[in-house]
Amino acid sequence: MLMVKKWNLMFTTAIFFISCLGTAYADTKPLGINQIPPIPDVVARVNGSDISAKHIKFQFMQALKRSQVPITSPQKDKIVREVIDKEVVRELMYQEGQKLNLIVDPNIIETEIQALKSAYKNEDDFRKALLQRGITEDDLKKSIEVDSQAQTILKQQVKDMVGFDDSLVEKYYKDNKENFRRPTAYRVSHVLIMPFSPELIKNSKIEDLQNNKEELRAKAREKTLEIQAQLKSGVRIEQLAKQFSHDESTSQNGGDLGFFYAEAVEKSFADTVAKLKIGEISEIVETKFGFHLIKLIETKPGEYAPFSDMKGAIQKHLFMEGARDRVSDYIVSLRKKAEIEIFY
Repeated sequence: MLMVKKWNLMFTTAIFFISCLGTAYADTKPLGINQIPPIPDVVARVNGSDISAKHIKFQFMQALKRSQVPITSPQKDKIVREVIDKEVVRELMYQEGQKLNLIVDPNIIETEIQALKSAYKNEDDFRKALLQRGITEDDLKKSIEVDSQAQTILKQQVKDMVGFDDSLVEKYYKDNKENFRRPTAYRVSHVLIMPFSPELIKNSKIEDLQNNKEELRAKAREKTLEIQAQLKSGVRIEQLAKQFSHDESTSQNGGDLGFFYAEAVEKSFADTVAKLKIGEISEIVETKFGFHLIKLIETKPGEYAPFSDMKGAIQKHLFMEGARDRVSDYIVSLRKKAEIEIFY
């Protein structure tokens, strides 16, 4: 039996599991297409304890801000219902913690509060932020307490999960071998000329840069053409990268990007590299970063990652999968014993 570490990182916050589990039980009752009903002051009741709307409204607005595209009314409704369901699960965990007489160290709560405050200039700014969000410092402390209790409870649920047979790990590797195939890897050197160079960004206003975007882009391309001419005259790309490249992370290494897979870079960059021969330098390639000249140094053919390289990752995956299932079953058992009312 191979002993496997209990990856505490997985339990740094219990909300990881709770977030995954909550939506599986969300009420899917349809509502109107064009609007979402107002959220009531009390959105749910769990074993007689009310869940206030203020956290729901805050999380709902945060979800809207994060969205990159307009959200339809049915989508908004779904978000609200999912957030409510997660709060129901958190309340179940809190009540379970109370039954188990779990006491959260006040120092843990205070440390978390101070960490949150440190993001603001002073106490007044912190309190203004709370006011804007419709929550109090006591609300924050309660939330930290809930999460800490949940973390303790969930750790208890998986504490005896200590290992997996090597044969089970190897079987997973064989059954999923295609997932462990490494594609062709490329190593290149490049020169990057950006329309918004690091120097310009440091010394200019963003508005000015945006207003002159096309002019700066034209100048960047012209500069790249000048460098390309030097390459064709025999100057080494490594020397030119040190002298001109705006890629500050690689310029002093002669523009060496090291090995990478095509999926890790923009398509135009990857497609160009894939067509190069060893030692060949590309024509000018444009990406969202700017203009590149690329030299292919070497490649590594695609291959299957050996079992020895993947063994640890598979063990961790199996542990996490098993832990998630066990926690899911535990949450289901709490739900079955609880009296839950949803008012939205």
